[in-house]
Amino acid sequence: MIRSILPISCVLRRHRCLLVGPACGAAWALALTLLLAMLAPAQAAGPPGTNSRQARDESVRTLPLNQLTPANRERVLKIINDTSIFRRMPAQAIDCDPQFYAFLVEHPEVVVNIWSVLGLSEVKLKRLGPDAFDANDGAGTIGRVEFIYRSNDMHLLYGEGMYEGRLFSKPVRGRSLMVLRTSMPQPVRGKHFLNCQLDAFMQLDNVGVDILAKTFQPLVGPVADHNFRETTGFVESLNRAAEINYPGVQSLTKKLTLVEQPVRDEFLDIAERVAIQAALAETENADAILARRPASSSRPKPRPDSDAR
Repeated sequence: MIRSILPISCVLRRHRCLLVGPACGAAWALALTLLLAMLAPAQAAGPPGTNSRQARDESVRTLPLNQLTPANRERVLKIINDTSIFRRMPAQAIDCDPQFYAFLVEHPEVVVNIWSVLGLSEVKLKRLGPDAFDANDGAGTIGRVEFIYRSNDMHLLYGEGMYEGRLFSKPVRGRSLMVLRTSMPQPVRGKHFLNCQLDAFMQLDNVGVDILAKTFQPLVGPVADHNFRETTGFVESLNRAAEINYPGVQSLTKKLTLVEQPVRDEFLDIAERVAIQAALAETENADAILARRPASSSRPKPRPDSDAR
């Protein structure tokens, strides 16, 4: 059976991330991550994202500003009114259970810890409370990111960060706004295909760095696009691992020492439900196939009568 022979690492390692992915709200929510992405080689795959004014204006129009607290609304307006870099990553469609997806979006420390266990990333993410995290990408960028709005189809993340390293002679500070939109069409034959799109607004303090960011934006964009594809693909693969190898997910979860026990328990509960639903769907499909067979096909063929010679 495939459930017993497919190691979970084989499923998950298909999606190695050059940097931490934005869909999970980790170091990508720091204001300088797009600049740091210039150090990584981009891998073209699929349609590109865009930094067009039309996409930016469309994104701004759909922001739920009236539903934010006054303080958060002010922070958002400062970024969108003085944006150093805007990028809309290409929309991605993934086969993933909606509850499983929502859990991973709102618990990015689980994904970051899984990447650490599998040796895919050195990023560290520490939960500070229900909405906030401290983040360190291991390459000079540190900061804080927090959810400032959540709904079934949109998550807003605000981040403040600082980069200090060999790229610049002085520390550079910045802020970011990440807008993750998710649409959930009706299931198709029991499968949920979620459409995900991420918009990133980045604001840098240093004028020289701001000019540099805009100059290198054509190079940074493809890397951001690639990382978003990799991250959403990783979430899809993790969902698939839960469907076909729940014992492997159990074993992996025990190694998530940087995640609080209640969060680990909730993750396992959701993964178990995904596994059960996948098994039931597989059984129902098999029964449906058998039901469609002609009645004669299930009858045993007559054996030759050896005594009639």
